[in-house]
Order: sequence, then C-alpha cells, then structure tokens
Amino acid sequence: MTRDVKTCTEDDTIEGLMGRMTTGKFRHMPVVEQEKLIGIVSIGDVVKNRVEEIEHEAEALRDYIRQ
Repeated sequence: MTRDVKTCTEDDTIEGLMGRMTTGKFRHMPVVEQEKLIGIVSIGDVVKNRVEEIEHEAEALRDYIRQ
C-alpha cells in the first residue's frame, strides 16, 4: 500500500497506464471521474488489452501481406 495514491481517468491510454504502473510498481490503480471512484484497473487488465491490440495489428499485417 502507498500513502501517495496515483489515479487515472477513462481518457488515459493503455501505453500511459502501463508505463505509470510499471514505473510506480503499482498492480492496481483507481479510476476516477470528477473526484469520484468509478473503478479499479489492474496491471493484468492493461497487459491483456495491450496483447489483444498487438494480436489485432499482427493479423492486419498478415492480411496485408496475403493480398
């Protein structure tokens, strides 16, 4: 636990969250909107989303090459 809690918003990018969570060694980050807690994101959520993005990009490249 930390006294200096870092938060994010729904507008933060996956890359930004991944960097902040890795640098700060956070496994979870509160998501806030207008100073109210609206959720919690985990590093697992962030990594899963990034892996899905990479898989989609790889498939698009494979489709491009096949043409």
